[in-house]
Amino acid sequence: MVSTTPGEPETDAVQVRLPIHNPPSELRTAVGCMAFFGVVLAAAACALAWVRSGDPVMYLVSPVLGALAVLCFCAKPILGRYLRRNGALVTARVEFGPDGFRQPLEDKTTLVLPWDDVRRFDFRRGQPNGRVALAVSLVDDEAIRNLNPDCRHKSEDGFILSSAMALEEAEKASAAIKLYRPGLVRWTSKDVRRGGFGIPNPVKRLVKRWSADSARTLVRADRASAGRLFVLWVAWLAVIADFVAPAFYDIPPGIPLPVALVIWVLLYLTRFRGDAGEFALTADTITWRPEEGDPVRVRRADLARLTVELSTKKATRRYVSVHAILRRGEDRLLAAKVSPGAAKNVLRLVNP
Repeated sequence: MVSTTPGEPETDAVQVRLPIHNPPSELRTAVGCMAFFGVVLAAAACALAWVRSGDPVMYLVSPVLGALAVLCFCAKPILGRYLRRNGALVTARVEFGPDGFRQPLEDKTTLVLPWDDVRRFDFRRGQPNGRVALAVSLVDDEAIRNLNPDCRHKSEDGFILSSAMALEEAEKASAAIKLYRPGLVRWTSKDVRRGGFGIPNPVKRLVKRWSADSARTLVRADRASAGRLFVLWVAWLAVIADFVAPAFYDIPPGIPLPVALVIWVLLYLTRFRGDAGEFALTADTITWRPEEGDPVRVRRADLARLTVELSTKKATRRYVSVHAILRRGEDRLLAAKVSPGAAKNVLRLVNP
């Protein structure tokens, strides 16, 4: 392992801001834990209002617990907005110098990945908000000892250093690598390939327009319609009001908790349970990219129109399938089970 101490000189090194890649599974776990704590806090607020009805302490503590619960429930959009703005939860200042790729560690030392241990740096355009993904492939398995453990997430292009670098930072890093070790840099396709870096956004996106150079629009399969979004907001506002109302009105203590439980059960039963994936729309192609399985791609030149058919209807949700009708008359299935809101948006973007 090659490392330096904070006192060593770092002349001629180019410093770059590197948003550290956050695996989507870890982000989903974090959001799920916050939602669980929100439920616990909300239940505690309701139980306090039930047990200590009329107690002055209840009027002070119960609203505070309810506010904390709401904050936990809002962790998902808050985290998504933070990631869209910063690219990652943690941004490190790394350096590319004459000796290699320099990575700061938590103990204030610097870990150096020598140029001789690197096979290639892959820069990939096409990430949300015009950002760039960066991966490094090593010459052998032994070289991983000189790579920060936070950067050892494997992808098809090597180890993911970042999935959301700012374009100017990526260009600065690319220029530095070419300066110190020409031939190690590769800028690849602007399209995000399935199984590659992934998208650094843990929340389920509705419609996200990518940078102009990639001219791509994404539509998630679970996109909610305007009516469903209204119902969801009303349901959560009703839960909040259910927790807060006993502090201001003479409501029997046995009412808030059962009402909240009924609303939570309804929200659970009406959650999206269709196919996970997204539609990727470009000027030339329409692609359905499921999270599991192979993508289905249709060229716009071959497409006559898109159609929607009722796929399945459960007691609490309705799903549709999206079909591509080709000019030669063939009916090709794109997605078998998506939300009506997603299908409606895709049709609006594709059909004239």
